[in-house]
Amino acid sequence: MRAIVSKGAQAELIAMDIAPPTAGSGEVVVDVRAIGVGRVDLIMRQLMPADFIPGIEVAGIVTSVGADVDPRWGDRRVFARMQAGGYTEQVVVSEDDIVALPDGVAFESAVASGVNALVARFCIAKAQLIAGETVLVRGAQGGIGHLVVQMARILGAQVIEGRKNSPPVPADVVIDLVAGSGARACIEQLNANGRYVIAGISAGMPPADFAGPLLTDFRRSRSLMTLSLDSYPPSVVSYAAKEVFTDVAAGKIIPIVAETMSLSQANAAHRLLEAGGIVGKVVLLPDPRMVR
Repeated sequence: MRAIVSKGAQAELIAMDIAPPTAGSGEVVVDVRAIGVGRVDLIMRQLMPADFIPGIEVAGIVTSVGADVDPRWGDRRVFARMQAGGYTEQVVVSEDDIVALPDGVAFESAVASGVNALVARFCIAKAQLIAGETVLVRGAQGGIGHLVVQMARILGAQVIEGRKNSPPVPADVVIDLVAGSGARACIEQLNANGRYVIAGISAGMPPADFAGPLLTDFRRSRSLMTLSLDSYPPSVVSYAAKEVFTDVAAGKIIPIVAETMSLSQANAAHRLLEAGGIVGKVVLLPDPRMVR
């Protein structure tokens, strides 16, 4: 089968033939129908050694199940999470990392919400955002950010969509998907008892001393937190994913597909992300000849 392989940070992604996966104990094979493309894929190309397959989320159909797996998963439409390996025709994943998709959720919508919506959901929960509070969302137009905005408004919070050169506005919560040198200024915007959650570094790591104001203005009791989905058990993430897809099916959450491209256009998809300005999620679809 065909897969898209990273040959290193400075090299183009290339298409290769690899052996089809086989489900082991506790695993399933998913026939891929849509692949989410995110900045994490770009970051992993910088950090990972050559010859790895990018992609941390796919949607598709379970074609086979291994030992100790509920056979009812066979032929079901699912969303699947993984550490890497999604840019391919088929993936093998643990049963713990798949979630059934409601009939009303298309494969493209599944990966356009997917991991992004989970990060958004856990950010809001970690910040303990409540109705009536003001939340500043840095990176509000991105794949995660636009979902944070939607979820915060559903809660009844007042949303400030952070943009470059925006004037500072006091906020109870900052959810930062950008970081970089602008992080310190956002801390200065926090009200007393404000909470700052960093869940992305698309502009790079913040300066080493960026959190200094939290201590120098100690009496305001402001908090800094980070968030990674890897810190949550698979069962917790899967439960949250079920709720996300229920909301997508009901129209409460509307994921934005910024662009759909074929799997063979993975390089172009990455260049599109690198250029910035994308609203929503870039999605790769298997080439027509790949679909069985």
